[in-house]
Amino acid sequence: MQVASVLATIPYFACKGAFAIVGGIVGGLTYVFSGLNENAAKNVWTTSMYGTYIITPEHLSGDKAINFLGIPDAEPPVQTPAPATEPVR
Repeated sequence: MQVASVLATIPYFACKGAFAIVGGIVGGLTYVFSGLNENAAKNVWTTSMYGTYIITPEHLSGDKAINFLGIPDAEPPVQTPAPATEPVR
């Protein structure tokens, strides 16, 4: 199982690594083109950069799931609006 996991990791890691690099670039572009919206960029980065990178014997035996994609937070953090200030008279 260990030899099989090493052999499976080689092509899997190449694909996952390329996906993560492209996701990093796309996430950066998302940040810029969304008007510097960090939450939008983090969703792209989390989905592309997190997840499984190495296949272990536990993955091959079915004891552990292989997650190619990372899972972003279900809900974005709530932003509290700043209190309105009244003009000084």
